Amino acid sequence: MTAPIKLLSHDMQGAPQLTNAWGAMTALLDACLVDGFNLKTVNSITSTGGIATVLISGGHQYRAGQVVRISGATQTEYNGDFTALEVTGTTLTYAVSGSPASPATGTLAAKTAPLGWEIAFTGTNKRAYRSLNVSSNRPYLRVDDALDPAWTTTYAKFAKVTMSEGMSDVDTFVGTRAPYDSAAPTKNEVGTGSGTTAYNGWYKWYYAKAAGNTADSTAPATANRQWCLVGDDRGFYLFVESVDGGGLGGYCFTDFASFRQNDQYNTLLCAKAAYGAASTTPNSFDPSAYNNSDFCSRFPRTQDTTGKVIMRPFLQVGANVNVGFTSLNTNNSQVASGVTTGISWPNGPDYGLILSPVLLKEGTHLRGQAPGMFWVHNDSPGLDHLEHITGVAGYPGRTFAIVKVAHGQSNSWLQGYLAFDITGPWW
Repeated sequence: MTAPIKLLSHDMQGAPQLTNAWGAMTALLDACLVDGFNLKTVNSITSTGGIATVLISGGHQYRAGQVVRISGATQTEYNGDFTALEVTGTTLTYAVSGSPASPATGTLAAKTAPLGWEIAFTGTNKRAYRSLNVSSNRPYLRVDDALDPAWTTTYAKFAKVTMSEGMSDVDTFVGTRAPYDSAAPTKNEVGTGSGTTAYNGWYKWYYAKAAGNTADSTAPATANRQWCLVGDDRGFYLFVESVDGGGLGGYCFTDFASFRQNDQYNTLLCAKAAYGAASTTPNSFDPSAYNNSDFCSRFPRTQDTTGKVIMRPFLQVGANVNVGFTSLNTNNSQVASGVTTGISWPNGPDYGLILSPVLLKEGTHLRGQAPGMFWVHNDSPGLDHLEHITGVAGYPGRTFAIVKVAHGQSNSWLQGYLAFDITGPWW
């Protein structure tokens, strides 16, 4: 069974913070994928008419619509991940099945629910995460958030990310992996050189980088960065203000709905594909987006394969393959979600938001569909970041969360929009 969709962000009570310190990314992923956060002792749970009321006399700061994990009740109907319906400073309600005894008994607790993953292997600021859902092919996501011996600790902070079909420990891959360069097998995992000539990784989840067209050797600011994460037990999207003041850049590690039957490699890894010395300025990698968090990722742009990789092509043999996002423009040039689209906001005929699924284009083929993520066809809709939208034409009963994401084009900084289905399920 697929877990509920979770939407988590830096401003939630007890949420982990992305600081200018090594290990911040693995701490965030531990909390969001595996452990949860904002653990509270529950005083009581009562129920009537299929609605449970939780009392937390010390306060909780959970939000309506947030998924909360309830545990410890002797009556098992009360336990699990539930969407908070109504909240006050000390109470929350959720829908409960059956007719469990009221009040609940046991040692009761609540916390912000994690996505439901496991840590298969661990090391110092290193993790190998894996889905627990047996419907998935269950590849590993290796996240190396440690200070590499080749790197200088005051430089930009990032986690090097690799996905693999197998692992025997946190540093050993089994089978195919991505990204992978047969001419330089450890290109993504092992740093080389020193000082400003050091090379350190290829696919990176940056979370502390100086603003503008500055190299990794420029020290980032000491501050907490904005982030939000949305996903389930088969995949997630992560948006981080990796560049100081540069908006949210996109990453992901998720299964996708493949158009090929029995696709053994239907997992997408998105990162900033930047392989260069510490002194290399971002415009050397990506002149169209060097001054914001979109650099070397270009997450909200169609027809762009930068930093979007699958372990094998749809034929299931061969080397890594890059894919691009596409929506209604399968053979047009790059366009950005929610930016200069040529479609009015709101759309005149229905006075609404126009959304469509995001497809994955592999060469001249459509490999599959990204789960839960939708392209915004309106031009610069006046919507707030993480605003919830209902009543979208074609999607009855669905609630979408808007994510405002950095988008660089022609050396300028623009704001794109993506929409995520938070009602679910995605599968």
